[in-house]
Amino acid sequence: MKRTFALVCAILLSLSCAACTASGTDTATAEPSATAAQAEPEETAVEVTADELNVLIRQYMDGGDFENAYLAACKLMELEPNNADAYLAATDALLAINEQNEQEIKRLLAEILTNAPDTAQTVDTWMKDNGMEGAVELPFLPDYSDESEVNTVGNTAGNMTNALRNEYWRGGFVATQAGWVYFSRFTDDYAAIYKMRTDGSELQRVGEAHGYSLNVVGDWLYFINADDESKPYRMRTDGSKLERLADFACSFLTVSGDWAYSDGYGDEGTLCKFKTDGTEQSALTDFTVIDCCAYGDWVYFYRKSTEDGGLLRIGTDGSGMQVVVPDILQCYVISDDVVYYPNPNDPFSIMQCDLDGENKKEIFRADDTVTAMNVIGDTLAVAYGISFEQDGLTLSQAIVMVDLPSGEVTGELKAATEPLCVGEGCLFYTEDGEGMRWHCLNLETGEDIPME
Repeated sequence: MKRTFALVCAILLSLSCAACTASGTDTATAEPSATAAQAEPEETAVEVTADELNVLIRQYMDGGDFENAYLAACKLMELEPNNADAYLAATDALLAINEQNEQEIKRLLAEILTNAPDTAQTVDTWMKDNGMEGAVELPFLPDYSDESEVNTVGNTAGNMTNALRNEYWRGGFVATQAGWVYFSRFTDDYAAIYKMRTDGSELQRVGEAHGYSLNVVGDWLYFINADDESKPYRMRTDGSKLERLADFACSFLTVSGDWAYSDGYGDEGTLCKFKTDGTEQSALTDFTVIDCCAYGDWVYFYRKSTEDGGLLRIGTDGSGMQVVVPDILQCYVISDDVVYYPNPNDPFSIMQCDLDGENKKEIFRADDTVTAMNVIGDTLAVAYGISFEQDGLTLSQAIVMVDLPSGEVTGELKAATEPLCVGEGCLFYTEDGEGMRWHCLNLETGEDIPME
C-alpha cells in the first residue's frame, strides 16, 4: 500500500494547501456548522478558534468524513504550528483515508476477478507491483484444459532417480503435465521452482519455496521443501495454498493417485505411505530406504544390505516384497512395464529386465562410461564419458539418443551434465559450463528451447 498511501497524501496535501492559502494572510474563519472546505464570504466570515476546529475534527472523524477532518486539522496547524495534536489529528485522518481506499481497492480487485476471472494473472502482477500482494484471493486456474491431461502418477522413476550426487542424493528436478514443465532452477536462486510451457513460453516462478522431488498430479505440485528441513509439502500449481504434509524429513517423494510415498519415516528412515493431504501415515518397511518410486501397484526403492539389498519392490499395501536387481544402481527407469538400468558390473552397458527382475539382458553398449540414462517412448537417452569427476559428482562428455527397437544411435550432442530428465516429448539436461542451466531439447524437432 505504500504507493497508494503516497498518492493519497499528495492529493490531499495539494487540496489542503489550496484551502489554507486561498485567503492569503487573512485570519482563518468559518461558521461552526460549515465544513472546513467551505469558507463563507469574507464580509460574513467569523473567526474560528482552535477549540472549534477540534470539535469539527472530532465530528468529521466520528462521521467518517476523513477528508474534511484532515483539512480542519491543517487549519488547526496553521493557527497553532506548535500543537502536536493537530499534526497527529491530520495523520489519523490520512490513515483512515488510506484504510478506506485500501478497502475500495480490494473491492474493485474482487469485482475484476468476478467479472473477468481470466485476468487473474494480470491482477496478481498489479498487486505485487503495488505492494498489495495477497490483498484478495486469486481464483485458481488449472494448468490443464481437460481431465484427460491430468497425471495419475506425479513423476517417473527415471526423473526421480536421475540425481545430483554431491553431499546428498537429490532427484526429481523436472516433472511435466498437460504441456507444462515444472522444474527446480539451479542458476541464481538454487532450487527455486519454476514452470513454463513446453515451447518455452510463460516462464514463471511457482510460489516462493525451494524444492526437489517434484510431482504433479492434477491441481497440486508435491515436493520436498528445502526451506523447511526437507519435509514433504504440496502447493497448487499456481503457487498458492502451500501446505506441509508431514513433520519428518525425507530425501525422496513419489505420488501416485491419492497416495504419496517417501523415505525418512520414524527412527529408521523407513518407507512411508500417506494420503496426499498428509493423513493416514504408516510404514511399509522396517528398514531404511532411498530412491523410492511408485509404479502401478508397487513401490520400487533401494535397500543398502549385503544379503538382500539392491533394487527392491513392495506392494503399495505393504505385501510381496522382492528383489528386482541385487545391486545398488546408478539410476533406474520404468517404462512400459520394463525396468532399464546401467549395468553396475559393466560401466559401458545398459540393461533391461521385467518388473519382477526376470529376463535381464543388455540393450545398449556405449563407447565410454555411462554417467546417466533415461527413457521416453521408444528413445533411450544416454549420457556417457566423464568430463569431470570429484567428490561423487560425475559430469558427462556427451549425450546420445538411441532408438530402442533397433538399437541404433539417432542423435548426439556435447554436454557436461549429470541428470537426464524427460517428459512431454522433450529431454531435459543441465550444462555445467553454463552454471547448471537447464536445456529443453524437443526430440521431434531438435529445437533447444530456453528455460531461463
